[in-house]
Amino acid sequence: RTQAPHRPPPGAATMSSTRAVLQVFEKYQKDRVTFVQTVAELATRPQNIEPMQSAGVMALLRPLLLDNVPSIQQSAAIALGRLANYSDHLAEAVVSNEILPQLVYSLSEQNRFYKQAAAFVLRAVAKHSPPLAQAV
Repeated sequence: RTQAPHRPPPGAATMSSTRAVLQVFEKYQKDRVTFVQTVAELATRPQNIEPMQSAGVMALLRPLLLDNVPSIQQSAAIALGRLANYSDHLAEAVVSNEILPQLVYSLSEQNRFYKQAAAFVLRAVAKHSPPLAQAV
């Protein structure tokens, strides 16, 4: 007689697959946090601005303003503010990439840290010229 193969108890497979799925989502969240914090840090150094813009940083930061993790939203806003602060060209890119509506959209439901970061972006855009101030 051959013995039946060993089977895990009912529910064991479900628990391990649930854990595997959750690990993927946790890694995704950690990677978003790492990305946005690194970009915000890189944006403090002028020599990084042009390569970041060439890499499409605005388009990558924009959806992170609406992320479900508040610290990611805040870091994205800080990074965008630093970029906009750097030059009128980048401030115009913030406007042309439709970032301001997304920034303002989240204001009512956010904490004071996000509000400070959002105000920083608005100031950074508005300071460059009357037309940019008008856009804000």
